[in-house]
Amino acid sequence: MPKKYSYLLLLLLFACGGFYFYRKYNVPPTLDISKLNLVDLKGEAFDFKSLKGKKTMVCFSASWCGNCINEMNALMRIKNTELQDVEIVIIDDEPMENVINFKTRKNYPFTFLKLNQPFPNIRINSIPVTYFYNKNLELKNDEVGEIEWLDPSIREHYKQVMN
Repeated sequence: MPKKYSYLLLLLLFACGGFYFYRKYNVPPTLDISKLNLVDLKGEAFDFKSLKGKKTMVCFSASWCGNCINEMNALMRIKNTELQDVEIVIIDDEPMENVINFKTRKNYPFTFLKLNQPFPNIRINSIPVTYFYNKNLELKNDEVGEIEWLDPSIREHYKQVMN
């Protein structure tokens, strides 16, 4: 094979690898959250459909994730003033004891749920990942990475998304 084609092949391989990793870590997977095996902190099955009638944010997070904690701290600061009509659900795949201890220690007012399988099994490869639903539980948007909730323009954007 001529050297010119070797470089083109190598360039194509790098481009495909870059695309693969970009999609894996920067694009939220398409999920039907109502079909996930979720339990509340009492160990009881959680039915996502119970949230119908509420604007809902579902955040995949973990107690060890700095960006997740930053985002939850910001959400806690604005929950009762700016997001009082939004149900915030935190889904964690850590052991139940860790999830309970984390929620208790931080005193977060959110609904915490335990996913009964590791995040990578449902193609969550980077956290935080947030899904936004309107009152009919229709998915309106999704984001990978920490959202700057204390920025009023960003906050207004996501509030409008859930309408």
